[in-house]
Amino acid sequence: MPHLPTWHADRMIVIGDAAHAPSPTSGQGASLSLEDAVALAKCLRDLRGIPAALTRFEALRRPRVERIVKQAAKINNAKAAGPIARFTRDAMLPYILPKVANSEETRRTYMYHIDWDTPVGATAP
Repeated sequence: MPHLPTWHADRMIVIGDAAHAPSPTSGQGASLSLEDAVALAKCLRDLRGIPAALTRFEALRRPRVERIVKQAAKINNAKAAGPIARFTRDAMLPYILPKVANSEETRRTYMYHIDWDTPVGATAP
């Protein structure tokens, strides 16, 4: 999927797949879109002026989204493995999967939480 250098201009913004579509096989598009909606609402609620809110929204969301899109592309590429790579992957999966399923990366992706009550600051933490 093409990378957008910026997600907003003046008072217009694109969110969800329009801004950062992960590979369709990742199953992350809808989740990221919902996260975007909540994060954008918080920025619009907490910051003065729409341009400032849109700038802050993008700064908050871009690192997480780009990490997940990159991870999804890597997983998608692994699904198109050749016969030897598939055999090796399938033989190793029972040993690797339990470790990966509880990894920090997995928890960071799937246990993500947006606290509605915590105000958005004007600058990055």
